[in-house]
Formats: sequence, structure tokens, C-alpha cells
Amino acid sequence: MEAVQVGSSPTAGFASDGFLARKSAHVAPKIGPCTAPCSAWRPQSSEPRGFAWRPVADNGIAKVVKFSRHVTTRVALMRGLGGMLKEGYVLRKHEILDEHTPVQSTGDVIEKLKNGFKNFKKNEYNQKPDLYAKLAEGQEPKVMMITCADSRVCPTMLHGLEAGEAFIVRNVANLVPPCEGSGEHHGTSAAIEFAVTVLQVERIVVMGHSNCGGIRALMTRDIYSGDFVGSWVRIGLPAKEKALSLMAGKSFDEQCGFCEQEAVNVSLVNLLTFPFIEERVKAGKLRIFGMHYDFVQGHLTSWEIEREDDFVHA
Repeated sequence: MEAVQVGSSPTAGFASDGFLARKSAHVAPKIGPCTAPCSAWRPQSSEPRGFAWRPVADNGIAKVVKFSRHVTTRVALMRGLGGMLKEGYVLRKHEILDEHTPVQSTGDVIEKLKNGFKNFKKNEYNQKPDLYAKLAEGQEPKVMMITCADSRVCPTMLHGLEAGEAFIVRNVANLVPPCEGSGEHHGTSAAIEFAVTVLQVERIVVMGHSNCGGIRALMTRDIYSGDFVGSWVRIGLPAKEKALSLMAGKSFDEQCGFCEQEAVNVSLVNLLTFPFIEERVKAGKLRIFGMHYDFVQGHLTSWEIEREDDFVHA
């Protein structure tokens, strides 16, 4: 396989020393059955909560069905739910639903979510008892995906993933911060640590996408302080600098398209700043991939970061 020219492609320019990017277009990885041991969190009890049973007359024959029991604010507070709400706020309409729960259909999005769950319970959950019984014991995903929070990007739908197959983190512009010890709230870094050191995933995929609002914010800003979005997207500044340099004279949309892919590479480089990731990559226990989903053209671009020594001897 031919080497990618470093510095001329959004899939090559930020590879760390000793690493190269290999690229193949329009290929989605195949995710096979999981065999890795799991030490993930496990449920303490399988006993359902908040359900009651009642007899219902059906042609003169009594039967027992499960129904959703409304939990009042007082009961919820007695159980501890809502106990830390700001003064002036109360917890209401606390209910547990299953496929038998009646839900209105007025067009409200929350009702759509509830009805969607009822459909899932009936047509997915109830049809795969072995799968969900296994998942009740723990999770053993082989791949971690870091994708954008954009509503147009749904990794489980795009890649045909079953429940339990992928450990997924979604954030603005699918960015990975570098490993750092400062601060206290490192949601993405915590998820990476858990996926690699506890779940022992074998693949990490960072997937960007077309028309990314986070990347456009990165490309149009000059000041990155003062709000949460600016402070976050500044992680991708090296990608912006490269896009403005190599794509000078191109349209803004073309610059953003380049930056979308190059920001994925910035995140891949930042993954290698986590010692537990680089250690596993060098040992051949972990592989890292970049992807870019173009929902305008309807195609997927995929590439892999490998150690240079492995690439030379392949």
C-alpha cells in the first residue's frame, strides 16, 4: 500500500512521530461479535421498580398485566428524587412506561419519544430476549465511537449497530481534548479512559461529518473565550490553521469541508497523548480510525492511524 503524502491531505498532516495515516474511501468497519472480558458496571438488582400488577377483565377471564404507575411529587421526593431541585421547582409526571402504557399522540416531541419506546419494547426488546438478558449482565463493546452531537448524525443507525456493540460519546464537533490533569470536568476524557482501561475496546473511531456547525464556529471565530462553545472548539485550532493555509483561495464551504476531516486528525493525535492509549497501540491491542460522513453526498470516508514501523513492514 502506498504511503500518504504528509501535509497534503486532511488525513495525514497531524500524525504523531512514528505514526502514519492510511486512508480508504467509502468503507465502514465491520463490527463482529464481542469476546473481550468485561469488568463494567453491573446492575445491582433485576427487580423492576415502579410497576404494579392488576387484574383486568377480558371476556370474563381475569388476567394480569403490567401498567405504568404515576408517582406523585410527594412520593418521588420521599424517595429522594428531586430533593436537590432549586427552590420553586418540583418534580412532576414521574412515570414508568412499557409497551402497554397509553400515551397520547398530539404531536408533542416527548410523546413521540414515549411512543417510540413503546414500539421499541414491543418490536425490538421483546423479540430479542437473549440479547437483552446478556446486556443486563454487563457490556462488552469492541469499538468506541466519538461522534458529533449533531442531530443529523446517528452512528447506531448509520452503521447498523445493535445495543451493546459500540460505546458512543457525542459532543460538539466530535473533538477529543489532549490528555491533561487540570480542571475537574473531563467528560470525553473520562469516557475514553473507561472505554479503554475498563471495557478494553479494541478500536476507537472519531467520526466527523459534513456541514458541521461546530467546525463552522471554529472557522468563523477570532475569539474563543467567554462561552462554552468557543472554549471547546478551540481544541481544533490546528485544523483551522492548516485549512486556511492549504485551502487559501478556496470557498468557505471547501475550507470547512477540509477542516472537518483535519479536525478528526487533531482528535486522533490527541488520543495518542493518553499514555494508556499509546501503550496499547504500540502493543497492537488497540487501533484508531478516522471517519467522515458526508450526508449531502451520502458517502463515508475512512482512514486509520498506524505506527510507521508497522506500515513499513506491512
